[in-house]
Parts: sequence; structure tokens; C-alpha cells
Amino acid sequence: MRRYGYVRVSTEHQTNDPQILVLRQEGLSDEQITRDVISGGVPALHRPGLSCLLKTLQSGDCLVAAKLDRLGRDTVDVIGLIRILNERGIKLRIINIGVETHTPNGRLFLTILAGFSEFEREIIRERTIAGLAAAREAGVRLGRKPKLTAAQKSHVRMLATTGQTNGQIAQVMGVSVSTIQRLTAAIDSSKSRILGMSS
Repeated sequence: MRRYGYVRVSTEHQTNDPQILVLRQEGLSDEQITRDVISGGVPALHRPGLSCLLKTLQSGDCLVAAKLDRLGRDTVDVIGLIRILNERGIKLRIINIGVETHTPNGRLFLTILAGFSEFEREIIRERTIAGLAAAREAGVRLGRKPKLTAAQKSHVRMLATTGQTNGQIAQVMGVSVSTIQRLTAAIDSSKSRILGMSS
């Protein structure tokens, strides 16, 4: 079984020496330790050091970390990483809590962690729904910001009446042709309704 250590600090101003010391006491050499200087909020698979290490790890290997929070601050992200390791047959050892995922105690810990992960997801979902409802109540416009302001839309309509093509108008306004097509289609639709009423 090959063993690899992983340490992480959030900024250059922090030191990873305490983590490295713990890993050395586990018998890991500096060459076996991967380091990241990145926020724990960044998903595990997007961290340069860890993502590179994951490509190196093979079935039967063991990933060793001094503390669980070095793998990430987000429970959902951490449990996702652990599932990936389990699926690939890679063991995980968290030194400060004495957890090894291939042992009965480790599997119990994962079950508990998964429960917390589900709870965290539910809390995030509820906060998101409540936040959106509060924003609507306050009159905040949700969704993507419109590509054109009301004044620019009026200018597009004016240009459309001069006989310019959608492509030409799009170039002038600096937006896609499809954006202009939606506006000019609305103009054509309005004209058709007016003509239908007058006939």
C-alpha cells in the first residue's frame, strides 16, 4: 500500500508546518506530501495540488490528512471527495480523529458525515428559497441582467423601422443577432395585431 499525505492552508501568510509535522510522525516523507495554498471553500477537484494527487492515487493506496477540514470546509464537498476515493478503492486516514475509511469505525463515521451532508444541503436549499422569496417581495428583479436597457431597446426599434437588418443592428448595439431578432419579432407581432384589428 502506497501512502500519500495532503496538507492545505488558505493563504501564503499561514504555515502548513504543524500539518507536515503530523504527517512526518506517521512516517511520510516530504516527497510523499502534496501541498495546496487555497481556500477550503474551493471544491476539492478544483485545487491544483489535490487534483494532481488524485490522478496519481491508485486502488489500494491511502490518502492521509492531518485534519478533516484540510480536505474542505463544505461537508457536501468533503463527502463527495470521500465517495470518489471509495469508488476507486483508495483509503483515507484522518489523523486527528483517528478515522480510516476502510475500517468499521470509519464506515460509521462516513454514514454520520453523509447525514450531516444531507442536512447541510437541505439548509442551503431552504435559505436559497427564502432568499429568493425575500428578493421578490422587495421588488428585486431575479435572473440574468437584461442585455439591453429600455432606452437601447427603443433605439433598436427605431433602427428596425429604417430597414436595417438584424445583423447590422446587432453589430451597432454590440449584442448577438438572436437578441435583436427577439425584439424585432415582437415589433412584427405587434404590427400584425394592429393590421388585423384594422381590417
